[in-house]
Amino acid sequence: MAKKIYMTSFKGGTGVSTCCAGLGLALAEAGDRTLILDGDRYSACGLHIAGLGNMQTYTLEDYSKGACRAKQTLIPHPKTGNLCFASALGLKDLKAAARAIDELDGLFDYILSDKLAPEKCDEAIIVTEPFPPSVRSADCCKSALNDGGIKDVGVIVNKLNGGQILNGEVMTAQEIAAVLRLPLKAVIPEDLALSAGRWKKSTFKAFKAAADNITGRREGVLNVTKQYFGVYGYVKRKVRERL
Repeated sequence: MAKKIYMTSFKGGTGVSTCCAGLGLALAEAGDRTLILDGDRYSACGLHIAGLGNMQTYTLEDYSKGACRAKQTLIPHPKTGNLCFASALGLKDLKAAARAIDELDGLFDYILSDKLAPEKCDEAIIVTEPFPPSVRSADCCKSALNDGGIKDVGVIVNKLNGGQILNGEVMTAQEIAAVLRLPLKAVIPEDLALSAGRWKKSTFKAFKAAADNITGRREGVLNVTKQYFGVYGYVKRKVRERL
């Protein structure tokens, strides 16, 4: 049986789909058979982030209508044979996602569900930005998950800039996790290249650390402040302030 993780956020723009893609790729490269359910029913955002835009033959909507089996909705990622996506594009019957998970369970080690079928998931991970509105939203999200029966909840702090921490503009990831009273699963650094479809090495290093943390292979998260110390780091902080 696959370990099923519900990835979510109450606030838009925190990067749930990006974190699903990054974490899924890191798990797959570590040898874990991984499925990502892209929960964007309107534009298949997760597929585009992963470089699979418009590559679907069947979607979960087709599956819900009986036009295909759940296995036929799978989209293999070209970079690794261990990673597949399934798209919820156009999906109206959300219960179909839960049925698809049951049908696909035995094929994977991990299933990352992007805001789909929380009732089928063993645990949840909330993705938050390091800013007060997002942290507040994450706290509300935690309460809703607990009320819905999911007690095993962790947090990923996304878009965290080490320079802003050193300048006192945002809390550290550890402080955010303490405020939310949640275990810290990952720290993903701010990456302004992501919107252009590129991944920095430091970003994927953070997702690899997240995969190790989630699988229990090794504990620890990325230190995002290290590169902002010293003269060069001071210059980077000043440049970041003007962006």
